[in-house]
Amino acid sequence: MRTATDGGAGQESRRRRATGRRTLIRVAVPGAAVALGAALLMGGGQGSALAVNVVDNPTFDAGVQGWKVNPGADLRLVAGRHGNGVRMTQPGPGNRTIALNDAVNTVASTVPRTSYDVGAWVRTTRPNAYVALRVMEVAPGALRGQGLTPLTLKDTAWHKLTLRYTAVGRGSALDLNVVANALPAGVGVDVDDVTLSLAAPTSPSPSTRTSTTSSTTSSNSTTVSTSPSAGPSTTSGTTGATTSSTAPTTSTSPTTSPTTSPTTSATGPTASPTETASAWKLVWDDEFDGIALDTGNWKAENLSTYGDGNQELACLMNRPQNITVHDGVLSLTARREATPITCGTHDTRFPDGRDYTSAHLSTKGLHEWTYGKFEMRARLPTQATTSKGMWPAFWMRPTSGGTGEIDIMEAIGSDATGVDYDRVHQTIWRDYTGTPKQATLVPLAGNARPSDGMHTYAVEWTPTSITWLVDGAVTYERTPQTTAWFADTFTKPFYLRLNLAVGGTWAGSPTDATSLPASYDVDYVRVYQH
Repeated sequence: MRTATDGGAGQESRRRRATGRRTLIRVAVPGAAVALGAALLMGGGQGSALAVNVVDNPTFDAGVQGWKVNPGADLRLVAGRHGNGVRMTQPGPGNRTIALNDAVNTVASTVPRTSYDVGAWVRTTRPNAYVALRVMEVAPGALRGQGLTPLTLKDTAWHKLTLRYTAVGRGSALDLNVVANALPAGVGVDVDDVTLSLAAPTSPSPSTRTSTTSSTTSSNSTTVSTSPSAGPSTTSGTTGATTSSTAPTTSTSPTTSPTTSPTTSATGPTASPTETASAWKLVWDDEFDGIALDTGNWKAENLSTYGDGNQELACLMNRPQNITVHDGVLSLTARREATPITCGTHDTRFPDGRDYTSAHLSTKGLHEWTYGKFEMRARLPTQATTSKGMWPAFWMRPTSGGTGEIDIMEAIGSDATGVDYDRVHQTIWRDYTGTPKQATLVPLAGNARPSDGMHTYAVEWTPTSITWLVDGAVTYERTPQTTAWFADTFTKPFYLRLNLAVGGTWAGSPTDATSLPASYDVDYVRVYQH
């Protein structure tokens, strides 16, 4: 069984081997542009070089040089923690997500498994603004990885955000942002003292199999330093650990990203201190490293009309056209068939055959769990305008049947009028008739979209809560106090399901503009327990 201490980076890092090429990092030095080779710093003589901050104009002493914000937003100098800082605002109407972005990516070329410590001090002009420190690993036409540390600013004091990002690929650039999500018009988010430096290497015990709070594609442990102190902070050599050298600092799990649409205020639950990432231990996973579906892990529906209760349109097939494992990725593919497919011998809805085929997997009868952290990293076929009728899902049902469903992630595609293509749904059900579901609709942080690359979707299920996370950030939570039927519904074994539905009463039917074949690409599925 493969371990998963890398929180997602291991899959791609295993595909790319370091060759000793240098990572070029631009360093801001008055009157000169200096390049540091990361390969030189990772040898035995790294020492003080690891403390070098390679961000261009990190304290804004050169004004706003080297920084930009979204078109239409405003960026100007204000008083910072020491000297200058910058403030970003947006004029409205309504709420809008904007980001402070390094105009030229600070790290120009990454080496796999090289780690970087990143930090920024932030404050807001009005309490309850949602901000996040974000690092995106980008290559031409692709998002290879993302690290994210979110925080809801409850006051107007300075707070420090930190994260450690471990590069996935070779030759990528690191794009450094401070994101203000669903920022109300006229409210300012101030930023100062931005840092990015090579991290000291760590050597975790190979016998320790723990989950980190990962974001998108890398082994990123995120820590929020919530001390209002303006004093300097230093980052220790332990992944994700941050300490302050001045006032006492409380290290907490990341607070939530918005649980509703971008036009609403960004507030929500905070991860319980008892459910920290280090408490979870890997108990089961599928990294999809083979050349075919592992039938010891998954059962595939075949010639199945499962989903007809939702008026879905596809015949679910177990064949290479609909299920493939290649290059470490599982692909569930929906197809529009040139010739209708007869779906078994008792298809009363489409006795002459179905125009669409797709795939549905489950661990039923193979693996089940009561409580745990269930995480998937995937790219969804829900792009704007050309994905109407697509309905990917990652969900759980009780082994014994009956009441209870946990939808870790559901999404639906869109036509030219659709608005949900950039969001995911998170839901629990007791039953499907008499009891209202408990659900939220979640935009990804920083204007990311589920179709733009691999993102992580997870749920942490305990006897006292069900907590959802997207890219490592808490997005929604239900408890016995908020859900009357929680205790009698979620106390039994559940199994996992992965499927790509086509059509149905919720997703709607595909149109002529729907791009098919369409694939739901899954990098890994992992289960952790205490």
